Amino acid sequence: MAAVSNRAEIAALATCAAVLCGAGVLWHTYKERLIQRKLAEDVRVSRLRAEQGDANAQYNLGKMYFQGRGVSEDYAVAARWYRKAAEQGEAQAQNNLAFMYSQGKGVPRDYTESARWYRKAAEQGDAHAEYGLGFEYHYGLGVPPNPAEAVRWYRKAADQGYVMALSSLGYMYYHGQGVPRNRAEAVRWFGKAADRGDEEAQVLLGYLYYHGQDVPQSYAEAARWFAKGIGQAAAVCFARAAGGTPLARWTSVLAILFALPILVPKRRWGRAIWLPSAFCSAMCAAGLVHVLLSPSSLTLLAQILPASIFGGLGRVLWISLLAGGSAICAIAAVMDALRASKRGGEPDPSLIRT
Repeated sequence: MAAVSNRAEIAALATCAAVLCGAGVLWHTYKERLIQRKLAEDVRVSRLRAEQGDANAQYNLGKMYFQGRGVSEDYAVAARWYRKAAEQGEAQAQNNLAFMYSQGKGVPRDYTESARWYRKAAEQGDAHAEYGLGFEYHYGLGVPPNPAEAVRWYRKAADQGYVMALSSLGYMYYHGQGVPRNRAEAVRWFGKAADRGDEEAQVLLGYLYYHGQDVPQSYAEAARWFAKGIGQAAAVCFARAAGGTPLARWTSVLAILFALPILVPKRRWGRAIWLPSAFCSAMCAAGLVHVLLSPSSLTLLAQILPASIFGGLGRVLWISLLAGGSAICAIAAVMDALRASKRGGEPDPSLIRT
């Protein structure tokens, strides 16, 4: 009788979790369709204005094609609309067109053209372009190498708070390129970049504090900056390598780690260990459901067959299983806790192996 009751309880929990997940999928699918309709309308309006010669609309339409937002990603079409806006003096379009020339996206790679468009945007005060032009002077891309000019443009971008320019300016001072070598000034610029989240500057500061180079030796400061820099760099690299967001990757790992103890029978560990582990799975379930219902995962649901068991639809199914399993374990833990509270909070002796 007890076994039948347990099976019925598990079936009810599984059904409840499935209904909740299904409702969430339907809601987010509906929400995603509304977003797609809005994007399609934005594209239509931008195209209409762009064809009438509106530079800002041309820039926005180019950006939509570059990002694949509301339209299929097409670098060549993006470059065409960027060029139309850039020729009318739109600084952001000039910067983006310069970037496409430097990367060879949608146009043949041409550093001379890249430098030309970076200069046009930089002369209008665009911080991205100021950094880009400084970078090309630094490494001699499309222009003769000129460290002093690189420093001048890096400084203009740094004065606007552009993080990569802050770090690059510190590098120039540290090595004495384009400016007299000044380690104290280099550390100051590295500190500004590190405070704004630049992981390379954070790791470098950690190194300097660890060895006491140009700063008072401080293992505590070294540990602080190493932790920030390496932690941030690892999260970024992990996310890029896995092809998803940090939330997607880390919640998947945590879900597995927290789900493993739940597989151990309560009679072996007792509620004191099993119950907290099950509650942790609830947090993982929430994160996994968030990932599962992201636009990219919902798009994959439309595929008929997975490219591999760990990619395409297979990835979505794995996340679904983890989320559903974690949710079921969490619900079971709550029900178990309620039953325990009715018994006065004491663990059931039959569940603990002696």
